[in-house]
Amino acid sequence: MIRNLSINMVHFVKIGIVGWFLLLHLNASAQTVDCSNTKCIPLTIKIVGKDFVLPPNPLVLPVPLISLQSGQYPFGTVISFDIPVGLNIQSANTLSQLTFEYMWDSDTVWRTGSEAALKKSGVLSVRTRLGTSTSEIQKHTYQIFYKQVLLIGNSFTQHGPYEPIGWTGNWGMAASAPDKDYKSTLERYLQANYSDTKVKIFPTARIENDFYNYDFDFQKSVWQSTFEETDLIVLRFGENVKDWEIPMQDGKANKAYKEILIRFINMIKQKSSARVVITSVFWQGFPNTNAVFKEVADENGYDWVNLIEIGKDDSNYAYGLFADPGVAKHPNDKGMKAIADLIYDKIK
Repeated sequence: MIRNLSINMVHFVKIGIVGWFLLLHLNASAQTVDCSNTKCIPLTIKIVGKDFVLPPNPLVLPVPLISLQSGQYPFGTVISFDIPVGLNIQSANTLSQLTFEYMWDSDTVWRTGSEAALKKSGVLSVRTRLGTSTSEIQKHTYQIFYKQVLLIGNSFTQHGPYEPIGWTGNWGMAASAPDKDYKSTLERYLQANYSDTKVKIFPTARIENDFYNYDFDFQKSVWQSTFEETDLIVLRFGENVKDWEIPMQDGKANKAYKEILIRFINMIKQKSSARVVITSVFWQGFPNTNAVFKEVADENGYDWVNLIEIGKDDSNYAYGLFADPGVAKHPNDKGMKAIADLIYDKIK
């Protein structure tokens, strides 16, 4: 029995040695295959982990339809998004699960919604989304315009002739000509986009220096039709407010004056879609007034335009151009243009 076991072991070793030499021969042959006369088929084998899952075929989502093509439209126009009728997607999910995403060129993130209000000029991008898949992006370019603008202003906006102070104009005080004040400059900017834009002036009168006795009913009776037609309201006043009469209260804006200002704006803002812009006071030394203006703007979503920095620059004043110090303290042509530029940059 021992002899048979030895013979078997010898045969096993011989077989192993023969197999080893045969493997070497095959490897050598594989390295010397000539593919010039032979059709070689490449074979790629990739070993993956147990959690590997083949990715699904990517979804082809419908490109959204946008209700308005590129062009000029009034401020506040609503742009809606939809999907082409009759389209299907390569998924068991239904079209009702699609969401629309849009983004203006001035934005940094996508927003979700089936419509967007036109409140700024620029490029609007829209796409559909389902899970992590998104469609191709549709883009349109829009330019907003305003049909009627109402400037709520004091002598910066318009002041009639008054000989005792040496002022003979009937436009923004201290500007050298009617077309040099901020009202006319802003009007040119707006009419360059839409020639039919109308710019009107609503005098501030007592809302600055006697706000507790302001006659709201009288102003509404005279100006109601103008209020109803206005889609851009610019509040550019404050220099005649007695700042010490509206002191801060516990670090917040004066409540009484704030309530009057809100009522004043609501009287004028008869169009729900009308845009409201509030500027700071041009002159220095009005911290309480500016606090009320800024707080009202922030809390109600109104646009805020800060004029304080340009008001610090003496080159923006009419010093040396008029003998009366009150007139000379108003903006010169350069200062008027600076005011118009800042307002237009906010609303264009």
